[in-house]
Amino acid sequence: MRLLQRLVLLAAIVGGTLLSSGAPASAHAGGLTATDSRGRVVAVSPAVPGLDVVAIENGARLRLRNGTGGPVTVGAGGGAATPAVVAPGAELTWIDERATPDGRDVAAGETVPWTVPLDVNGTPVMITGELAGEQPPVPAAWWAATALTGLALVLLARRVRRADLLLAAAGSVAAAASVWHVAGSTLAVESAPLAGTFLSAAGINLLAWPLIIGGAVTALRGRAAGVLAVCGGAALTAVFVLPDVTSFHRAVLPFAGPPVVERVLVLLALALGAGVAVAGAGVLRGLAREAVPEEQA
Repeated sequence: MRLLQRLVLLAAIVGGTLLSSGAPASAHAGGLTATDSRGRVVAVSPAVPGLDVVAIENGARLRLRNGTGGPVTVGAGGGAATPAVVAPGAELTWIDERATPDGRDVAAGETVPWTVPLDVNGTPVMITGELAGEQPPVPAAWWAATALTGLALVLLARRVRRADLLLAAAGSVAAAASVWHVAGSTLAVESAPLAGTFLSAAGINLLAWPLIIGGAVTALRGRAAGVLAVCGGAALTAVFVLPDVTSFHRAVLPFAGPPVVERVLVLLALALGAGVAVAGAGVLRGLAREAVPEEQA
């Protein structure tokens, strides 16, 4: 019990520190963001044997592999990463402002062309590509579903006999949704190592997840400290998934799976996490009232 109380206190301190510093406003895993268009390379003209250029991460980055016999220079104008020289046999992955969909306003069904100039051992070469706009979801529907899910949990917790077990189950589902969300976001990243990307994307969840699971196990044993731990972990889970509600507004998501799955995961982590935190106060008061007569007896 003392260990769980210390974990809750630690979670509150860390969460408060990160909230005050604005840390939750970070992007998805690998610095990727949700957009309304998807980028791709259409052609490399003229074609050069051994030169391969592709768009990765939904077009957020370009990857150039130089299998030619000479250096390849990426022309200036694409941001801080350009100009850049890629030696024979080397590879370059970079964000090019001329090609990335990040920050670009592309309507659904619209196609916006882009070009990036290269110099291949003295020969001018042009990469041509396009940004294809996709239909975004209806944000109001996802926000309404999130609010209703959280509200339903709060109301249900007032009616069921073992609300502590309900919160333990809901908190566990929120944690599972958060794990799946972070894993899917990590797998969408092709430009960084998976392990480091996962740890970075998980952030404070590395504390929140075991706090919820440990609290749920303790709650199953009828201990109020378990509910407290679940509530603390669930609150952190809800807070740190907030930056990802952009998935309710954008069409193309940095997630290795169908966009609707990502939106459902964000909905569950946010709605259940917040619902558990709100309902937890009343449940803990009820457990405290029940404990007083037992101690007096």
